[in-house]
Amino acid sequence: MSFERRTAQPENPFSRLVPDQTIAIVPEFTFESGYTIRQVPVAYKTWGVLNEARDNVMLICHPLTRSVNVEDWWVNIMGRCPLEGKGKTIDETKFFIICLNVMGSPYGTASPLTLNPETGTRYGPEFPLATIRDDVRLHKMVLDEMGIKSIAICIGGSMAGMQVFEWAFYGPEYIKLLVPISAPCKGSAWSISWTESQRQSIFADPKYLDGYYALDNATFKPSRQWLSNANIWSNYFTGSIRC
Repeated sequence: MSFERRTAQPENPFSRLVPDQTIAIVPEFTFESGYTIRQVPVAYKTWGVLNEARDNVMLICHPLTRSVNVEDWWVNIMGRCPLEGKGKTIDETKFFIICLNVMGSPYGTASPLTLNPETGTRYGPEFPLATIRDDVRLHKMVLDEMGIKSIAICIGGSMAGMQVFEWAFYGPEYIKLLVPISAPCKGSAWSISWTESQRQSIFADPKYLDGYYALDNATFKPSRQWLSNANIWSNYFTGSIRC
């Protein structure tokens, strides 16, 4: 069964920030929690050509705050558009490169910004909690539908590196090489508490409205308070690493 493909997600203005991405619509997906959603958008972007054996795939997992536009955030090893891949570490002349957007991200994959087909309104804070395993399982569904037989190399840093570890569960016959960067197999109590403090900064912001804030372009004014708090924590974190 072929998935429907789209090039835009009208209800999500942030998806337009990523040029030339494709959005596959997975008919149904069940989270580890048991919650099932339907008509699930998965945004992705590709470079290069898939070979006849369908095994020259380089899967790039993106970090928490990034989109699928790898050439934008890994400039030094890939190059800005138009791609300068020849001789680069991430080389679209050798590999079929694909990056898929994780759930919860504002850049196109299913998230609180997505319309719930059962209600016709955005999921908002009622969107199910997604795990790293949920993301990998959803992405595997898209890769399978594309006819990809195996992954030559899977690479990612930070949260994306945790996805790389999760991909390892598909075994060496499917995943040939793993490159996790600056990532643990699981979050420590310290890192969980640090990121939770950032979440709480958002929750405490009056403009957040418990997640039911308006997204109308005429009225939506994102608050800076939570960002200021997050930056304070980020500077503290960076300073602690330097000590």
